[in-house]
Amino acid sequence: MNPTPPRKYKPMTDALVVATPATATGFRLGGARTISAGDADQTVAAVDQAIADDQAAVIAVHGALWSLVGPSVRAAWTRQTSPLILSLPDEDGDVSAAKDAALRDLLARAIGYQITFTPSGGTQ
Repeated sequence: MNPTPPRKYKPMTDALVVATPATATGFRLGGARTISAGDADQTVAAVDQAIADDQAAVIAVHGALWSLVGPSVRAAWTRQTSPLILSLPDEDGDVSAAKDAALRDLLARAIGYQITFTPSGGTQ
C-alpha cells in the first residue's frame, strides 16, 4: 500500500482590498494590500487574479465597485468561502439600520460571531 504523500499546506493569511482610485490610498496608508479598480471589468479581473494567486484569505471589494459587478458574479462571490469575498460598506451612503445590518452580516461571515451594535454609552 502506497501512503499518500503529505499535502503541501500553504496558509492564506493575507487580506486584499479592491478599492476605487479615490479610496485606494487611504487603504494603503492603513497598511492594507490594495488594488485599485475603476470599473466592473477591472474589479472582476482583480478578484480573479487574487483568487489565482492563492494568498488572500479575505478579499474586500469597495461597495461602489461591488455594485458595478453583475449580480451573477456577486452571487458567486458571496457563496465562496476560500477566500472569503465580501463587500465593504460604501462611505458615501447614509448611516441607516440597513447598513448596520449589512455590517453585522459581513462581520458574522468573516469571524463567525454575531456582533451587536449599541449607541455610545452602552445602552439601547
